[in-house]
Amino acid sequence: MKLLYLSQYYPPEVGAGSVRSSIMSRRLAEDGWEVDVVCERPNYPTGDVDPQYKNGWVHTEQEHANLWVHRIWSVANKRRNVLEQLLFFTSFMVTSFLYVLTHPKRYDMIYVSSPPIFAAISGYFLSRILGAKFIFEVRDIWPDSAVDEIDEQSPLIKYGKVLEKWLYHKADHVIPVTDAAEAIIKTRSNGTPTSVIPNGVDVEQFRLMDNPKEGIDEPYDETKFRVGYVGSLGLIHDLETFVAAAKLLEDEEGLEFVIVGDGGRNNRLQEILDFYHPNNVSWVGLKRYEQIPYYISSFDLAVNPVNPSRAFDSIVTVKFYEYLACEVPVVTTGKGLMKEIGEQSGAAITIPPKNPEALADTIRGLMNDRKRLRELASKGRSFVNSQYSRGRLAELLSGRLREIAE
Repeated sequence: MKLLYLSQYYPPEVGAGSVRSSIMSRRLAEDGWEVDVVCERPNYPTGDVDPQYKNGWVHTEQEHANLWVHRIWSVANKRRNVLEQLLFFTSFMVTSFLYVLTHPKRYDMIYVSSPPIFAAISGYFLSRILGAKFIFEVRDIWPDSAVDEIDEQSPLIKYGKVLEKWLYHKADHVIPVTDAAEAIIKTRSNGTPTSVIPNGVDVEQFRLMDNPKEGIDEPYDETKFRVGYVGSLGLIHDLETFVAAAKLLEDEEGLEFVIVGDGGRNNRLQEILDFYHPNNVSWVGLKRYEQIPYYISSFDLAVNPVNPSRAFDSIVTVKFYEYLACEVPVVTTGKGLMKEIGEQSGAAITIPPKNPEALADTIRGLMNDRKRLRELASKGRSFVNSQYSRGRLAELLSGRLREIAE
């Protein structure tokens, strides 16, 4: 069986989409699929192209006996506004289409990972030209997830909703990552079959590290209570509440806050830090993916701050699973599915969103209740091992795709 995997994001880029695409494509290859991945030159989230990929239209690498990765040219920028974002996304839509069209092969399936949704336009038309089935993976429902940044009445959102429904109708199968997202898709897809393959975590890579300092660039004081956030700086993430809570806890001795990550809203984070001027927050920037388990393992407590929005009620952030796999308890401000999964795990405390006082009180309480902290930490890894292991989920995807192909 031959599969074309279209994903704008792919390692060494960081982020949920990149990680999922890498693990899923590799596991499919290990399961006997012949997989071609078409992705962009690595530049996300900073907008700076990795030096080894700067020259040339395409860079092809064989990562497995059955897995080839084709990194193609597309516009790279920091996505600081809607125009830059559209240029970033649509350029990959065009170049991915042209690349595959000029290097035609026979595929049984064309599998498109979204967002960005525009890659699915390329995938659909390629599927019709090449006579392959079109499988549409939906990690976030777009344009719903953009409504808080763009006026809901804007032409972009209106046309985006038309595009979304059209793609659902044209797909041979839709792969959402949560039951809640599947329920939304079913109301818009006019009967297109769906299968939920959740997000998860690579439990082999993400585990509690014995000596976190081995993988961390900056020196830190192990005697301090360390509260951290790791991830992209995106629309979903409410880092203002995180920073404001840190400001409220400035007088607490032996407490520090750490932000690990970068992204299209890094200017906004800098504005927040400049406004609050907390003396207990370190923003250490973007780190290599293989370093992330070390940073998480250095935390006594992780925070998963999610902005309140209906669009995010059907989402569980990947970093939440990564925290639990590293046996770090989590405070989350999510609603909907995020709250539900947190309660199921037994390793998370959910508080109201946009409430720095509640977050500060919860952090202070756990800092002074190490028994409760240990109880929470003890439950996380077994929870993700049993339900959200990337390896097991990749096997489920491979099996489901074989059923669809028959």
